[in-house]
Amino acid sequence: MDDLILSVDALEEADQPFEADLSREFLDEVLRAEPATEFHAAGAAHLRGRATKMGREVLARAKFTVPLQGHCKRCLKGVQLDEPVELVRAYVPAAELVPQRKRAGDVSEASFEPELVDEEGYQGKEIDLSPALREQILLSVPPSPLCDEQCKGLCPRCGKDLNEVECGCDRTVVDPRWAALKGIQLKKEK
Repeated sequence: MDDLILSVDALEEADQPFEADLSREFLDEVLRAEPATEFHAAGAAHLRGRATKMGREVLARAKFTVPLQGHCKRCLKGVQLDEPVELVRAYVPAAELVPQRKRAGDVSEASFEPELVDEEGYQGKEIDLSPALREQILLSVPPSPLCDEQCKGLCPRCGKDLNEVECGCDRTVVDPRWAALKGIQLKKEK
């Protein structure tokens, strides 16, 4: 998407706004890519952000909401969510992007500087925001969609929606493979 490319030369030494429309197709492509999520896009999203050039470094900040559709993990009803997404990323020329352990002067593989986590390199005169946006969209998607936190789900015996009706099935039935454990009695320590 051309809207997601920032021209480094066009940026001034101050906050500069940018906008982009993220199509439903783009969002679906992100949600279906590996690792695929259980959602698909319910519509398009509009991204608004600001880019700040500080010397050769560019700081990109953006916020938007992704409309999602999926199915409740417990009762399988349709679920619609509007998930907020925030992007904050610093870009530096790739030649200046030195591995973290060299920056810290530490030769061990375990060195870590939290302030450098969201720093990425760019080559040439353009910065493509697409990879960072894809990452942030996937991080914003909930792992288990629920229609409601108190959703009771479906009865494992008859399949009725327990949010609508109490079916009366005996749900205390134990899997026969675990039945042998029922007779075990632990000794109480005195």
